[in-house]
Amino acid sequence: MAHFIFSAFCDESGEADITGQMAACKANGISCMELRGFGDSPNINNMTVEQAKSMKEEIDKEGMTVSSIGSAYGKININDDFEPHFESFKNTVEVAKILGAKYIRIFSFYIDKGEDYGKYKDEVIRRVKALTDYADENGLICCHENEKGIYGDTAERCLEILEACGGKLRAVFDPANFIQCGVDTLKAYDLLENYVEYMHVKDAVYATGEVVPAGEGEGHVDEIIKKLADQKRPIVLSLEPHLKVFDGLDALENDDETQKQMKDGAYPSHKASFKAAADAMHKLAEEAQPIRFGIIGMGNMGTSHADNFLKGKIKEMRITAVADIVPEKLEWSKKNLPWAKRFNSAEELMESGEVDAVVICVPHYFHPPLVIKALENNLHVVSEKPAGVYTKQVREMNEAASKSDKTFALMFNQRTNCVYRKIKELISSGKYGEIRRVNWLVTNWYRTQSYYNSGGWRATWAGEGGGVLLNQSPHQLDLWQWLCGMPSKVRAFCHEGKWHDIEVEDDVTIYAEYPNGATGVFITTTGEYPGSNRLEIALDKAQIICDNEKLRVVELNQSLDDNIKNCTEGFARIESKEIPIETDGMNEQHSGVLNAFASHILRGTPLVADGREGINGVMISNAAHLSSWTGETVELPIDEDKFYNMLMEKVATSKVKEDVVSVVKEDMSSTF
Repeated sequence: MAHFIFSAFCDESGEADITGQMAACKANGISCMELRGFGDSPNINNMTVEQAKSMKEEIDKEGMTVSSIGSAYGKININDDFEPHFESFKNTVEVAKILGAKYIRIFSFYIDKGEDYGKYKDEVIRRVKALTDYADENGLICCHENEKGIYGDTAERCLEILEACGGKLRAVFDPANFIQCGVDTLKAYDLLENYVEYMHVKDAVYATGEVVPAGEGEGHVDEIIKKLADQKRPIVLSLEPHLKVFDGLDALENDDETQKQMKDGAYPSHKASFKAAADAMHKLAEEAQPIRFGIIGMGNMGTSHADNFLKGKIKEMRITAVADIVPEKLEWSKKNLPWAKRFNSAEELMESGEVDAVVICVPHYFHPPLVIKALENNLHVVSEKPAGVYTKQVREMNEAASKSDKTFALMFNQRTNCVYRKIKELISSGKYGEIRRVNWLVTNWYRTQSYYNSGGWRATWAGEGGGVLLNQSPHQLDLWQWLCGMPSKVRAFCHEGKWHDIEVEDDVTIYAEYPNGATGVFITTTGEYPGSNRLEIALDKAQIICDNEKLRVVELNQSLDDNIKNCTEGFARIESKEIPIETDGMNEQHSGVLNAFASHILRGTPLVADGREGINGVMISNAAHLSSWTGETVELPIDEDKFYNMLMEKVATSKVKEDVVSVVKEDMSSTF
C-alpha cells in the first residue's frame, strides 16, 4: 500500500510569510509544502535563486520539505508569446532544485471560449513538451494539472498530452477541477491512472461547482484515495483547500469563476478553513489506512518491515511509531520515517496511545513477554518467529491471547509461498491418503563466523536460546508441522559449535515418529555450501517432491496399502504418472502476513498464522534439544519443566560476546 505524504498549498492558510505557512502546516499534521505564493513576497514563478536559498535555510531549520513547486506555468493564453514564459520557467527550475522539490506543477494553456480546441493541439503539445523536457534534463518531473479553460480540461485531452510526452510528463489529479468541467472523476481516474503521480485533495459539487472539504462533494475523493492507496509507492496528497478566498488568488486565474465557486463566508478565518480541509484529508487517508501500527525493534527485521511499508507493500496500515532501546537504531527511523513517533522502550510505545497494533522484532526470549504486554494494553500484535524459546513461556503467552479479544499473529511468512500452500492443499484434500514418510533436507543456511559475531546475543543460550533450530529453521519447523501434523516422538542429534565458534547448535538431525506410524527426518545446518532445500513427502497414493521450491507430484494408480496386500507379484511396479501442478504464483512473504493481519482486524478474515500455533514449532525444537541433551527418545508433548531446567543450566554458563561488529543487513524478503 502507498505511504501517504501530506503536503499543502500553505498560502491558503492565511499566513503571508513562509514561517507562518510552515507553522500552519505543522499544526495540521502536514510535513510538506507545495509552494505557490507568499503575500508581499514574490509568487513562486518570480522567485530568484537568492531568495530560494534564503527560504531553503528556513525550511530546513523547521524540518519541513517541499514536495512540489505550485507554479502557474501554462496558465497563459495559447496565443500569448511563449518564449518569455519559457525563460521564466528555466529560472523556476533552478529555484525548484535549490528548494529540493521533486515536481513542478504545470498547465496546458488557456483556449478562448468558443474556439476549436483541436486546432491548438499541436501547439499545446509543443509547449508542454518544451517545459517537460527541460525539467527532465534537470532531474525534475513536470506534473500536468487538469483545470477548466485550459486544453487539458477533460480526461481525454489530458491523456493526449501525457501520451505525447513519452512518459516524461506525469499528472496531478484534481477532482474538483474535473467536476467544474462536468467530468466524471472516477472515469477520469481510471483513464489516467497510469500517469497519476500525485493528487490535489479538493472536492466540489456538480450543480454549482462549489468547492467543499474533501469527501463532502461529488468527486468520489474517498474512492480515489483508496485507489491511490493500492499503489506500491509513496503518494503525495497535496491539500488545495479553496474554501476561502486568499491573497494572490486573482493572479492565478484568468477570470473570477473560481472565486464565485468558493463559499467564502462559510468559515470565520483562513485558519479555520485550512483546518477543515486538512481534517477532511486526514480522515479520508485514515479510512484508506485505518490501522496505526508501531514497530518494536529497529534491527534487521524492523527496518525490513518499514522498507516494505515505504515501498507500498503493506495495506490498510500506516506506521505511526517505532521503538528501540538502542538510540543508534532509532536514527534510521528519524531519517526514513520522520513522521513516526520514536520511543526508547517497547513499554513507552505501547502506552503512548499512538498505535492500534504492534510488530515485535526483538531477540527471541522477549517475544512472549512483549506479546503479553501488548495484549494487556489492548493492542493487536504480530510477533516475529519463533514464538519463544521454550514452550512453558509460549504457553503463558497463548493463554493471554486466548483471554484477549485482540488479534495475535505470528510472522510465518513462508506459509504465503504458493508452493507450500499447494502442498498443504494436496495433503489436506485427502485424495492421496495418509502420509507414510517425510524427509526434509534444508542445509542452504550457510553462515560465516562473521555473521555470528555481528550481535552479542547471537548464537548464545542466554541471548538467543538456540542456534539453527531457533534462528534459521523455525519457518521449516512450522511448515513441517503445518503440512504433516505434529510427531509423537523425537530422537535428535544437535551438534553445538560443530562448524563455528558458538555455544549453540549449528548441525541437526531429527528423527520423528507419528501417531499413524509414519516417520520423518529433518536435517539442517549452517555449515554447508551451497546446501540443499529438498522436501519429500510419501503418501499412500502419491509422492510429493519440493526441491528448491520446484514442485513435482507423482500420482499412483493404486494405493500402496492395496498393492502391498493384494498384488501377487513380488517385484511389482505400480503404474504412476507425474501430474502437472499449477499454483497461483503468489508469494507475498512478510507483507502478506501483515496484510492478512490487517484484514483480520478489520473484517475477521483468516490470518496466515494464528500466533497460538507458534507453540508447535517450538515444541519440536525443544524436543530435539531435550533428546540431544539426554540421549533419549522424547515423547511429545515434552516435559516442559525438565526442558526449562536444562535450558537454564545452559544459560547459566552462557557468555555474551563482546567483540561485536556492525549488524549484518541482509535481504529479509523470503526467509527470516
